[in-house]
Amino acid sequence: MPAEILAEDRFGWRQRSGDMVHTFATGDPDAEVAVRTALAGGTPTPAQLAHAVRDIAGHFAVIARSPTTCCAIVDHCRSSPIFFTDEAVSNDAHLLRREKQLDTPDPLGVSDAAMAGFVTGGRTLFTGLRQLPAGSLAIWADGTEATVVTRYRDYMPTTLDRRPEAEMVDAFLSVLDDAIARTISTADGRPIWVPLSGGRDSRLLLAKFVEQGYDNLFAFTYGPNGNDEMHAAKIIAERLGVRWAFMASRPGDMRRFFTSPDRLEYWDYCDGLSTVPNFQDLLTLRKFRTKGELPDDAIVVNGQTGDFVSGGHIPAALMQSDMHSDTLFDAIVGKHFSLWNSLKTSSRLDELRERVFAQLGLSASGKLNRDHAVALYEQFEFDERQSKYVINGQRNYEFLGLDWSLPLWDSALVEFWRNVPVELKFRQKLFRTALARWDYCDLFRDFEPEVDQWSGLAKAVLIPSRLIRLSLGPARRDMFLRHMLYFGMYRDQYAPFGYVEFLKNARDLRNPVSLLSRAWLAERGLAGQTS
Repeated sequence: MPAEILAEDRFGWRQRSGDMVHTFATGDPDAEVAVRTALAGGTPTPAQLAHAVRDIAGHFAVIARSPTTCCAIVDHCRSSPIFFTDEAVSNDAHLLRREKQLDTPDPLGVSDAAMAGFVTGGRTLFTGLRQLPAGSLAIWADGTEATVVTRYRDYMPTTLDRRPEAEMVDAFLSVLDDAIARTISTADGRPIWVPLSGGRDSRLLLAKFVEQGYDNLFAFTYGPNGNDEMHAAKIIAERLGVRWAFMASRPGDMRRFFTSPDRLEYWDYCDGLSTVPNFQDLLTLRKFRTKGELPDDAIVVNGQTGDFVSGGHIPAALMQSDMHSDTLFDAIVGKHFSLWNSLKTSSRLDELRERVFAQLGLSASGKLNRDHAVALYEQFEFDERQSKYVINGQRNYEFLGLDWSLPLWDSALVEFWRNVPVELKFRQKLFRTALARWDYCDLFRDFEPEVDQWSGLAKAVLIPSRLIRLSLGPARRDMFLRHMLYFGMYRDQYAPFGYVEFLKNARDLRNPVSLLSRAWLAERGLAGQTS
């Protein structure tokens, strides 16, 4: 039978009734129209519903209900999440959990969250509360008892693109130009704000906006005072003739925010009971808003996640001709399930291996060639960390009442990169070649700013670290620097926990997300569930 809709029209979601169809939707309005049309014509099959949205260019999520059918669908990268049970569907995991009294922790979901910061597959932190994976849809229809969940798009290569490299460079730049043009069309003259770092992705976006003649641009950079990203971003903005400002990220501001009701409200909004909240540039934009410099109609466009789709995350360990499936598993654990070294016990890793292999369709004794291993690795990251943790940073902008766009996650651009051969993706070979050839304003071929994790006065730690290396060896040097990470680039993220707490856990944790994930699980009443 059709599911009950338990949703709210806030933070960019809108609702509409008419023609016997009720919808909640966000993002590209063409997707909402397509789903409404499909339901108005009867009870669509999963294939028919997938076909209705397959050519939608923008990002979207839609929940719809007719007298006979309810459906929910997210775009190819799950840019806006949807949650459901067998009886109801919502854009708010907390609302759905309360209404359906789903209070039993899911031990596998909690284990994922503690080790990785996100919950894999369709699980959440609580049993019975499910999430739609990237590129998926769900249908509840009269005469059926079970929810039908279908994956209609994935990131596995279908047919590798074997055109000459020069032709593929042309094709990439063409698809990229189309994606930028779509963002410009959506912005329609409004201010575009670009978080600008020293990396290629945000630099590429800003340069493309300038090249295509969009002049209502503003770039901003954040982080500790004196950091290398700030110096690089200033040079980039000056060469492009774009207004730019730096906003310092101060530990005291984060400490105060972390203990405030605003932070509790933000976490309740954005975690979806499935991923640790991603602060990203939230406080930076709040400061610009407080100063009256951030217009209400601004659209924020960040560089996520050009480095991933273009191959920048492919591990070197997977570039051998043949390997055991455990080599792939080790790479996945090393990248995604290592927030706490102490949680990587034999029993937990054995259970995780079984689930990951089942998700990827592998056997424990399987052999893999290079291309298959890389494809599986990238699909896992696409489905999990990218579409759950990384893209969830867009909730920052929605919480502040701002629109956003993700041109480097444009569906056509993702489709292009999906089928690029591994040898042209590894270490972003094709991406770097294309940018070097284009080299707009001399910003790509020979402009490679170094970004150190130490900034300002914190660079002083490099002096004793060199002495320690000479006198005691690299291992002791590395341990010293690990204990100094509290004062590095992410000092504001560590600040809510204090140096004493950091020091107690320095040998065990990976980065600030380790402490944040532990605090997040504790606030959800799940402390100790992984012990």
